[in-house]
Parts: sequence; structure tokens; C-alpha cells
Amino acid sequence: MSLINIKKRAEYLAKLREYFSKLNVLEVDTPLAYDYGVTDPFIDVFSIDTISGKRYLQSSPEYAMKRLLAAGSGSIYQICKAFRDEPCGKLHNHEFTMVEWYRVGIDYFQLMREIKQMFLSLKPDLKFKYISYQEAFEKYFNINPHVTSLYELLQLVKQVAGDIQGAGELTIADCLDILFSFNIEKELSQEKTVYFVYDYTIHQSALAKKVLDKNNQFVAARFEVFCGGVELANGYYELIDKSEQQKRFDKDLETRKIQGKKLLEKDIKLLESLDNIPECSGVALGFDRLIMSLENIKDISELSII
Repeated sequence: MSLINIKKRAEYLAKLREYFSKLNVLEVDTPLAYDYGVTDPFIDVFSIDTISGKRYLQSSPEYAMKRLLAAGSGSIYQICKAFRDEPCGKLHNHEFTMVEWYRVGIDYFQLMREIKQMFLSLKPDLKFKYISYQEAFEKYFNINPHVTSLYELLQLVKQVAGDIQGAGELTIADCLDILFSFNIEKELSQEKTVYFVYDYTIHQSALAKKVLDKNNQFVAARFEVFCGGVELANGYYELIDKSEQQKRFDKDLETRKIQGKKLLEKDIKLLESLDNIPECSGVALGFDRLIMSLENIKDISELSII
């Protein structure tokens, strides 16, 4: 723990709240222990047993915040603790701080522009670069990730990462994530530069809408933000179609079953509220990683007493 960094943390929190206040975005507070865990096969959650039944420590406040959007809250943000059952290391604790916000009436490109302004309010000398997911894969692998077959991707994964246990069960999304993390992510590390990678494949849609890009191909309307070769944030042009969301939850559960992971109940309360959510874009930002990137801090433990 560094007391200097603890003070820097407080300064950044104050600047973020000032930024949201100027945008007239409402600060909210939702339960840390939620009725449902996320079905996302790439996220593992902590469960707790209570007198009234099982609850889940939030991996993100997303589900609860979307129910507030459906209730007419307007644009909202939250600074809170999030919990994920993943290996701890220099970039991750089981418990970490997340900043999540939703902007009503704007798309994901407008949200990226707003994030740029937010980052400049924190660090005025930052530079910014934008690259589509397709451009990144064409540059480093000479393939179009939107149309490349699973067979071709498996061959690339073997070349890049060697033999992986259970490779026969890898999906297109798994392969793309492996290739991105092994060869592309580390390249997004130019000093004092923030990278926006946008328009992921439809296999990686998560909770984002599917839209047509400039090449008239369907893409996931989402983006990720990187600085110093580290992922900081994940943003979506939010899916607000109940039927489509139901299908994605079912697909997530199928993937979890194949992977041998625990099957979780679908958030019925979220599904029931989806049709009432206004057009909006949202993003989840890892606050600890943000400070680490902006202040050149090498270990997340320097920001807490953990």
C-alpha cells in the first residue's frame, strides 16, 4: 500500500464525480449482493448463502442499473466494488473498483468521444487512437475476423499459443480472444496513448446490439479501451430487445455447460424490464487499472490494503 497513491485515488474519484456532474449524470447505488449472477461464460462470480436464499456478489452493477434505466432514471453512473472469481495478480484483485455508466440517447461512437473528454479531464496530455477489430486482425494476422472460419482460427491459435488443452472445444469467440490477447493487446502500449478498439464480431456481442458497419457486414456495436497494453473498459450500444437477450442468455448457458462451469439462473427481472429501457450506450471502467495506467503504477496492491 502507498499512501501517496491512496491520495491520488481520492483525487481521481473527485475529478470523475465532477465530470459526471457537469454532464448532469445521476449517481446511483445498487446492491452489492444481487439475486442473479451473470451468465457470461468468461466471468465467474462469488455466491453467498443468506437466510433468504443464495445471492451473488456483483461482477458488475449492470443488471441492476439497467432496471433503473427502465424505471426512467435517465443517464446514470455508479462507482462501486465489483467481485470476480479470477486469479489475482498485478492487474487484478478478487475485489476491485468499477465505474459504470449509461448515457441515454447516444450511440457507442458518441460515448467513445465522451470518454476521450473524460480522460483528458484526468490527464490533459493523453493521445488517442481508434482502430476497428477488423483493422487490428488484418494488420497482425492478415485475416478478416468477421468471416474467418473456426478451422482457420484454430490453426492460427496453434501457431501463436501452441497446443492448448481442450482446444477441440474452443469457439470462434475463444479463438479470437486468444489471438487478440497474445499478439494484439500488447501492441496497444504506446506511451500516454489511449486506444479504442471497436466493432467486434457478432460472436462477441455479449449485451451489445448488432449493427451494419461501413463494409455492410454485421458487427457487435461495442468497444474496448486500452492503455499501456492493458484493457481498461468495455462499452456497448446496449441491447434492449427482450427476445434477443433471452437467446443470448441461453447461448451463454450452453457454453458454460460445455466448459463444465456452474449454470446460473437467467435474470428474469432484467428480461422483464428490457423493453422499457431507452436507447442508450454504457461502459464499465476498471478504476484501479485506470489509475495504474495514468500514474505508471505496476501493481494493483499499491492502491489498497489488500
